[in-house]
Amino acid sequence: MASWVIKDFLDHDYQVATSVRSLAKADLVKQELQKYLSPDKIARLSFFEADLTKAAGWVEGIKGSDGVIHVASPLGHGTETTAELVAVAKNGALNVLRAAKAAGVDRVVMTSSEAASTPETGKAALLDESFWTDLRNPDLDPYRISKVESERAAWAFARENELALTTILPGAIFGPAMNEKTMSSNEILLRLLKGQPAIPQVPMEISDVRDLAALHRLAFENDLAKDKRYLAASQELTMSAIAKLYQTTFPELKIKVRVMPNWLTRTVARFVPDLRALVPMLARRARHTTHAAESELGWTQHEPEQTVIDAATALIELGLVK
Repeated sequence: MASWVIKDFLDHDYQVATSVRSLAKADLVKQELQKYLSPDKIARLSFFEADLTKAAGWVEGIKGSDGVIHVASPLGHGTETTAELVAVAKNGALNVLRAAKAAGVDRVVMTSSEAASTPETGKAALLDESFWTDLRNPDLDPYRISKVESERAAWAFARENELALTTILPGAIFGPAMNEKTMSSNEILLRLLKGQPAIPQVPMEISDVRDLAALHRLAFENDLAKDKRYLAASQELTMSAIAKLYQTTFPELKIKVRVMPNWLTRTVARFVPDLRALVPMLARRARHTTHAAESELGWTQHEPEQTVIDAATALIELGLVK
């Protein structure tokens, strides 16, 4: 997602300084952007070395900026403890916010997650930005807990230090990958394209990575967005619906769709870490609304079917699907 945020800001004539863990990665980032931007726009991009797990480098990198867009957070592999994920997500956000304060920058837009707006399993409701995940919910996995804790910590720090914060809460982030190493949620789609043997009946509220990038910029540009949360996913597709869409859109892949009964998903998830976070979603009945972002910031979204098709096309072009 960070690459798309960089692309969107550069495309709107901003100067962008981005953090990388090693400056050796700078050329790779520029190469990714060459497909989408002119050399003149890429020339507006600079780099500084910093790691979310450390405080060093952030103040120097942020100094002189008009604002900070903080998008990085660990997704995890399903094997981390709650304490491990919370520590990395929470401390990473606070490292960036503390650096912004020290650098004299008071405008921050931060990516959170609809994981921080998760109701109890089976609860039917239309949720807006006022709803927060209850950490006493026994169905929460370490990732969801880490997103709640990091966003709450960010809001507490912002209020105590007079920072103008906006948080963006996406759902499942899909869309064209710029390179074969930045899979994240697209890994789900890649497995479907490769013919996943059995597909859970999981409904997903989908955020297009391109739309998310635009929403971060719109929030940064609009004073109305200061001190607010914005939900960024309201359109839903199930994993099986995506698989069937791929079956018809890419007939040459000869995809077979085998839907996994919910009882089997729950059983297999005991032994497959990647599936554990999906189990509470099987009974999802609540939905989110993106009315605030649309009405206040003029935000628009791709249709989710187009999002997952564009994502698949990019994965195929990258040579990841044989």
